[in-house]
Amino acid sequence: MNSTEGVFEKQSKVQLIIEVAQKRFGMYGVEKTSMQQIADDLKLSKASLYYYFPDKESLYKAVIEKEQDEFIKRLTEKVLSINEPDKLLREYVNARLSYFHSLLNLSRLRLEAYSNLKPVFKEAIIAFKEKEKEIVKKILDDGIKKGIFTLKDTDITASLFLDLLKGLRISVVNDKKTLFIEQEEYDKLLCDTVAFTDIFIKGITIK
Repeated sequence: MNSTEGVFEKQSKVQLIIEVAQKRFGMYGVEKTSMQQIADDLKLSKASLYYYFPDKESLYKAVIEKEQDEFIKRLTEKVLSINEPDKLLREYVNARLSYFHSLLNLSRLRLEAYSNLKPVFKEAIIAFKEKEKEIVKKILDDGIKKGIFTLKDTDITASLFLDLLKGLRISVVNDKKTLFIEQEEYDKLLCDTVAFTDIFIKGITIK
């Protein structure tokens, strides 16, 4: 086996591990999932699994990054397929909220556990926000070019928009012991988010 084949095989193995871990995290949550269980799912020894990922936290971070990449890819496809900036912004909000819901249910973390895990994928969270900001900024810039939106600084507005959406999401889990939301809570968050987005769009739309 040459070096190129070896690298390709390792990359394929890593992707398989991430996909299997993603399924198990989705079913049981990260806290109730062990590296041994993931190794058993893969029919690998735990030592072999640790060769690719030194601990469960680094594997969870890889799963989060995979979900983020998939979300950004789907969102980018929407950006290319929808011509109305106001409609696209609403589509973005709905897609983002759905992603947030699946991410919380993927982890099912106690808040104390989240505090311990957060430093592990803080870098991924920051990078993801920057990608999101670029997408929102692109939507706003397109709205200005088409004479639909009126804004002075789309960069600042995009950051503010994301921060306000985050505030709505945090309000749902703020008093909970676990980062997990029921359907009724999700439905209320969806209604609040849609209402906020309507107000936001009206505020930047040229009358």
